[in-house]
Amino acid sequence: MLGGGEAHGWRSGGAIVTLALAAALGAPGPALADTASEIRALKAELKRLEARLDSRSVTHEATTHPNSTKAAPAANAPPPVFVSFKNGLFVESEDKSFDFKIGGRIHMDGGFASSADTIRRSNAGFRRAELEVAGRAYGNWIYRFQYDFATAAGGVAGIRDAYLAYRAKLLPGWISAQPVSLQIGNFHEPFGREVLDGDKHMTFIERGLAANLGPARHIGAAVGVGDESWALKGGIFSTSPQDTATAPPPGGAQYWDASARAIYAPVHEEDALVHLGAAFVYHRPNSSTGATDATNLTPGASGFERELTGILGAGGATVRVPAAQDLSCAASAATLNVATTGAGQLVAPFVQRPSCLKYSYNYGFEAAAAYGPVSVTAEYVGAQYERDALLAFLYANGGGSRLHYSAYQIAASLFLTGESRAASYDGYDKNWSSPGTFGDVRIKNPLNKGGYGAFEVAARYDGIDLNNGGVAPASFVYLATATGSAAQKAIANTATLGGRQENLTVALNWYPVRGVRFQANWTRAMTLIAPSDRPFLNGDHPSLFLARAQVFW
Repeated sequence: MLGGGEAHGWRSGGAIVTLALAAALGAPGPALADTASEIRALKAELKRLEARLDSRSVTHEATTHPNSTKAAPAANAPPPVFVSFKNGLFVESEDKSFDFKIGGRIHMDGGFASSADTIRRSNAGFRRAELEVAGRAYGNWIYRFQYDFATAAGGVAGIRDAYLAYRAKLLPGWISAQPVSLQIGNFHEPFGREVLDGDKHMTFIERGLAANLGPARHIGAAVGVGDESWALKGGIFSTSPQDTATAPPPGGAQYWDASARAIYAPVHEEDALVHLGAAFVYHRPNSSTGATDATNLTPGASGFERELTGILGAGGATVRVPAAQDLSCAASAATLNVATTGAGQLVAPFVQRPSCLKYSYNYGFEAAAAYGPVSVTAEYVGAQYERDALLAFLYANGGGSRLHYSAYQIAASLFLTGESRAASYDGYDKNWSSPGTFGDVRIKNPLNKGGYGAFEVAARYDGIDLNNGGVAPASFVYLATATGSAAQKAIANTATLGGRQENLTVALNWYPVRGVRFQANWTRAMTLIAPSDRPFLNGDHPSLFLARAQVFW
């Protein structure tokens, strides 16, 4: 039996033959007209059936051979995307205008310490447990949200990075081939290199003591420009989600910062690097106090990271200067507002006493160099506080009109397996948000490819000085603070004796594969001059051992 298509083809051919015979035999005109009409109809039916057969053929090919190039895409198919599960879920559109990544990190710490009642004798827990989402929209818009769930081992749960940025090429090519970056939200102020290094890329488990005199993440807006060898970034910032409290006193105003950082890398090659940088931040306290601005008004408080090696500050849980040394002269470091009574209630529920601190500023210098597997880094930070001497005297807040604190660190590392720190250096072209920092170590022979991973040894010497003059020696200040008379305490109060500390840290790091790292640090307090409220620390030399297992994706 003939199929439908074959039957119609046979009928069409037969009709044509019939027409030709009729014309040759002299068939009448009306008959020929009827036959021509039938032929046109048959041809139209034939074309319709051929189109149906072609459609069925394509459908059959796509079903039996899904990878065949003959398969026709659907008319309204979505544009193709690239999906990757390497170190996190990453999705990107074909034109690279849209993408997003789901990532995170886990830091599991444990350790023990000797002596010094201001640090934990043993400590184990999750230092960080973060999830993050980052991506791009419409080519120029970039977003990032990061949340830390950890509360143990000195962690502070809450929002970390949370910002929106816009990047566009606004500069001539001879200045920079990179886009200008406009950033709004909660992110690191541009100050210091080690603070800006991602905590998943730090050489040591704890940041150095210099990090305690600089700002960290704050809510604000910043603009950045640069290229692979240089960068400038500056912005205006205010409170931080990591502050102990974010709201100012009723009727008051929050503090604000203006900060800027410049970096330059005259040498930036695969195995060689020279990096230089400087930063500055101006701080206006307004109505803030030690409760809402601990990092600035109780210097060295380490209110963000709570580093365990900061022995002067009880592992960051308490301030490193005496508890009464809130530089704003707030009562009990809580508020500048004093409740009114009697007739005062007819005017206002409180009066606001002025802050002792007019303003403060911090400045920092940084340097890094690498050649082959050897690298060295150094940083210095100074902090200057300008205060009202009369108010400080009236409120019995020591130190007078001008205070100065400082901190420093110098470190060196060696990759035993030949990797180079220079290869992981990120300029503005690779890390526009925090240029001039170090990223992933490029492992030469990872464990998953038959190698042993990367091994690194490192050492760091760092210090912080929170002592500031006065008319009496430290020994007098200790005794007067503990048992002195009112007059003796007044003399002792001419100084701020927050203590001085110097640490030596040695480290061993193993990087088996990208995203996994094991660290071991041993720290010894080489110098320890006690704060005025913890004289028992004088002359102590405690040691601290910390270990970490880290994974990020």
